[in-house]
Amino acid sequence: MKRNEKRAVIAIVCVIIALIAASFGVKMLRRFDYTDHLDETVITVDKNNITLREFGYYIFRVEAFIQKQALIYDPEDPVHWWHIHFDAGEDSQFVSDYAKNFAISLCIAEEIYCREALSRGMTLDESEEDLMIDDAMEMLDNMDAEQMAATGLDKDMVLELSRKHALASKYAAWLAENADLAAYLGEPVKLVDWDGAYFREVILPAHSVVTNDRLLDKITLGTITVN
Repeated sequence: MKRNEKRAVIAIVCVIIALIAASFGVKMLRRFDYTDHLDETVITVDKNNITLREFGYYIFRVEAFIQKQALIYDPEDPVHWWHIHFDAGEDSQFVSDYAKNFAISLCIAEEIYCREALSRGMTLDESEEDLMIDDAMEMLDNMDAEQMAATGLDKDMVLELSRKHALASKYAAWLAENADLAAYLGEPVKLVDWDGAYFREVILPAHSVVTNDRLLDKITLGTITVN
C-alpha cells in the first residue's frame, strides 16, 4: 500500500473513532438519572401535582410485590421475569410495563379516592390509624438505605402516603356499599378498585388526569428499588 493510501486509511479510521467517541459521549450526557427528577411532577389529578418522589411510594410497593413473583419464577435471575412478554391481544405487554401501568393507575385511584374521602369528612379512627402506622413501619423496615435514596422517600413521607392509602381504601369500601352497581357484574369491591369496571367507566372519566409521559417513558420498573 502506498504512503498516501496508508495516510488516507489512517485518517478515515481516526474519523470513525472520533465519531464513535462523540456518540458515546452524547449518550452518557443524555443518560437518564432517576434521582435528578424526584421533585418533578409525574402525574396531575384535578390540578393536584404528584411528584416522582411521591410516586416512589407506589414504585416500591409494586416492585416489591412483583419481585416476589420474579424470585419464584427464577431465583437465580429474577430480572428474567421482568422481561417476560405476555401475549394477550391488545393488552400484550412486558411485565415491567404492566408494573408501571399498575403503579400509575393505583396512584391515580388513591389520589381520587383520598380526596373524595376528605371532602366527605372521613377520617381514620383509632384502630385504623394504628393499622396505618403498622403498615407504614413495615414498609420502612423493608426498605434499605439504598432503596430510600433511590426513591427519595423518608419516614414522614411514607407515613403521609400510607395515610392517603388508608383513607382511599376506606372510601373505596364505602363506595362499594353505597354506589349503584346494578348495571355491573362482579364483586362490588373489585368493581370500584383501580382496574374495576365501575372505576374505569364512572369514576375516572369524572376527573382530569394528566401524566408526564416524557418522564414516565424513561422509567423502567424492575430496576429502581430491585435488581
